[in-house]
Amino acid sequence: MACETNNNIIAIDAGTGFVKCISSHLRVSFPSIYASRRLTKWEDPKEGVVEAVGYEAKKMSVYPDVVLVRAVLEGKIAEEKAFVAIIREAVRDLGCERDIGSLLVVMGLPYGAALQKQQLEKLVERALKPKKVLVIPQSIGTLLSEDARTGMVLSIGQGTTELVLFENLKPVTGISIPQACDYLCDGDELAYIEYEKNIIDKKRIDALTSLLANKLASFKTRLNKEYDIYVSGGGALVSGLCESLQAKVPENLRIVKDPVYSNATGLYKLGQMVSSTGVQQVTHHLP
Repeated sequence: MACETNNNIIAIDAGTGFVKCISSHLRVSFPSIYASRRLTKWEDPKEGVVEAVGYEAKKMSVYPDVVLVRAVLEGKIAEEKAFVAIIREAVRDLGCERDIGSLLVVMGLPYGAALQKQQLEKLVERALKPKKVLVIPQSIGTLLSEDARTGMVLSIGQGTTELVLFENLKPVTGISIPQACDYLCDGDELAYIEYEKNIIDKKRIDALTSLLANKLASFKTRLNKEYDIYVSGGGALVSGLCESLQAKVPENLRIVKDPVYSNATGLYKLGQMVSSTGVQQVTHHLP
């Protein structure tokens, strides 16, 4: 399937656990992992190197000599080669390889990773050679996916939980909390890939939501008014987690309609806004 030439926008939300990517006609996700191993002489007389990303990389984990790395840690680039591999895979999966030169690529970073903005833009420009790259605070995506512009976003990801306040899409203040879904996986590095099959200890869920509720309460003491709190990220789909969080934070808590894809959906919407009105009008107040 070819990328539609009349709407050449793609949004890539590259998280610690999964890459979520959206175009005008398709959305896909796959694990943010990269694998490589040297073939044995039985497999290849030249002993070449084979590489894979996502679910194919997970399959390679059965080999004891495989080098398996996460491309993203705590929302930031962990390994450049692996990161380039996953964003190229995102473009392939969306069917946009042939149209890459006309693409607007919209990506997000955690609130605390502002210093990586230029590095990420230059890396994506060099690796993909799109028409334009736009990197913004990723939690804006959650607000836009809910047709909101002001509010607090609590995005529970795989490696971190983002807590950011926006006023008219301007990031006012935020923190990255190191406890997230990894906290629930009991040390199994790849358990999150088949999260639907996992049975999470209720005590761990309660411990995580207690921690998040305390962080949220402390965060709110610095604010001079109440805001709606939009909960997003894969953690919102963990059985029992949202119920536990709502019991501790009953007021103004909103679970978004599509927690996993909310950031990517909103980043795509912002790309549409940029295409129709121009970069300056949409992003002049963003960092």
